[in-house]
Amino acid sequence: MAGPQRSADDDLMSVFRQLIAVVLLLLFLGILGSRYFNGLQQVADNGLQVEHNRLLNLLAMVRSQWLTQGKPAMLKADWQLPEATSQHESLLMDKGGWPLPVTLDVTGCDQLWLQLLGASAVQAGLDVSYQTDTKECQYRGSSGQRINYQLSTGRVIFLTAQTEQ
Repeated sequence: MAGPQRSADDDLMSVFRQLIAVVLLLLFLGILGSRYFNGLQQVADNGLQVEHNRLLNLLAMVRSQWLTQGKPAMLKADWQLPEATSQHESLLMDKGGWPLPVTLDVTGCDQLWLQLLGASAVQAGLDVSYQTDTKECQYRGSSGQRINYQLSTGRVIFLTAQTEQ
């Protein structure tokens, strides 16, 4: 009688070991998964910081090109394709040398982002707004970070979620 009982106990112990191994594996995968997704959020949060730096560099380059070309009202930037000749493909320039949106609204701000950075701000997951009183294009990321572009001065302000609190 001890034989079948011992065999049943061994089978039960084997199942118990396998269950423990599966639980430990799931726990390990859970920890790795949470670290992975937290890392993705950090990359997404840093994305707007990277775009801020790109925007600063592009604005300096555009202003330099504007000065070199004799301060034209419309500027065809170096990186744009040769067939870009329409008003929407050339940059409208302020008298101070800063790119302006064609229309002073959300659509104009999104179009300006597209002209400068090569992708629609809306498609990049940014919430675009235009502030009439301050004449600013605002680009807000999902994590609360924001880039404000002041149209009259060309000033670019990067705000984090902590800055606004």
